[in-house]
Amino acid sequence: MSKIALYIRLSVEDQIKHKESVSIISQRMYLNDYLNQNTELKHLERVEYVDDGYSGTNENRPSYQRLLEDVKSGKVSNIIVKDMSRFLRDYITLGDYLENIFPFLGIRFIAINDGYDSSKEVGNGVELDVQFKNLMYDFYAKDASAKVKAVKKTLNEQGKIQSWNPPYGYMKDHENKYKIITDEETSWVVKKIYELYLEGLSTRKIRDYLNEHRIITPAQRKLQLTKMDYSKRYTTIKDNPSWNFSSVVDILADEIYTGTYIYSRVDKSLVNGTKEKNRYLPKENWGRILNNHEAIISQEVFDEVQELKASKTFKGKNTDYKWHQHSPLQGFLYCPECGHLLSCQKTTKKRNGKPDKIHRYFRCRYCKNDGVKVIGSNADKVEPLVLEAIRAKFDISSGINEQEKENINHEVLIQDLESKKLASYEKYKLGKMTRLDFIEEKKKLDDEIETLKKEQSKKVVQQANIQEEKLTRELMGKQIESIIVRGNEILKIEWK
Repeated sequence: MSKIALYIRLSVEDQIKHKESVSIISQRMYLNDYLNQNTELKHLERVEYVDDGYSGTNENRPSYQRLLEDVKSGKVSNIIVKDMSRFLRDYITLGDYLENIFPFLGIRFIAINDGYDSSKEVGNGVELDVQFKNLMYDFYAKDASAKVKAVKKTLNEQGKIQSWNPPYGYMKDHENKYKIITDEETSWVVKKIYELYLEGLSTRKIRDYLNEHRIITPAQRKLQLTKMDYSKRYTTIKDNPSWNFSSVVDILADEIYTGTYIYSRVDKSLVNGTKEKNRYLPKENWGRILNNHEAIISQEVFDEVQELKASKTFKGKNTDYKWHQHSPLQGFLYCPECGHLLSCQKTTKKRNGKPDKIHRYFRCRYCKNDGVKVIGSNADKVEPLVLEAIRAKFDISSGINEQEKENINHEVLIQDLESKKLASYEKYKLGKMTRLDFIEEKKKLDDEIETLKKEQSKKVVQQANIQEEKLTRELMGKQIESIIVRGNEILKIEWK
């Protein structure tokens, strides 16, 4: 039996207490109602492909990619969506699918709200109003992103706190949604944590103190103030509410307790990305507004705590302790989920009662304590990747090399060619260029882009001959500020 794929997408976070977002359920009902009323389609076997929390400008969506694979293998011969923007917002790529790929594969594509059904189209398969609608979808996605960022930036610069859930020790002002005030129930706890740390207690001992005295946890207080049920994420809220030392560490590091509003810590892109990808900004680029709200901790006490913490750090030369010597990557790897430093653990497997193999891996203790599942990173696999990245980017003896400059020039040229390709496509759609001329121009530009990319690859291989035998902490400290990893994959390197 022929199958029809119901593709459903939502670009926002799932609603709390729902396995799927309400809009996902709404789209599902909308598509099924349409099919049930269509005598030609209602008997087809239906297969769902759902991407919840992904941007339409990003093609790296799990269900989207699975759908394309099923289309190529012939498992699916029909696709239905609520509107074209659900499927894809990049109008150039979407046009290619509608004009070339789907017709070639014999795929029937239906976008209900756009009144589009490929089986009823004539000519090149895409009517003029659909072409311009696709262009508007693409423009809307980018324009909306820019406007949202601009509004948030303005509010931040005015000291207006947009977070619906303030840090532990504060609560929202009921008379001003952009203002926070001290929470009498918990602000004293923050002061106590700072006092205990200055008295010499470690974060773990402070955690034990808070648990022994049954002091309300951040998760419990959040539940009281917001009425939101976090039991699915924080497994200890109901059964065994307790503090973890990561919460203590966060409180000891947050400048907001001095009355300073911090913003722009993370760059969140609404276009060409998913909800899982953020760009972490260096501290010097953070926005700060002093005396924005009532302070719980004085600036002097906060600075004293930071100095004390810095004296205990192991990043750099302070590696006297054995557990600090497991990997040269220690102090540089960060979690992509919460942004905290990853810790390295070392285990020894035995065979016949004797030590056989040593395993070194990095994990996020903060996510673990919060019940968030994360993938560990194997030090033996990540270290060679980091060394290779350093070799490819830097001349170890003299800093950035000529090859890096050539790479930058190549990127500029490639971007310029991509812009020319976009301009040609717009001319074609507006009738200022024939289809044959557009295809020839596109092929010419694609060939030039491919040539540039091949030249880049060759240069990178040549650059790998830098004389550096192994990864060391000295080399890491010289070249790298931080690395974000997920499993054994490097997501981002912040160079010095």
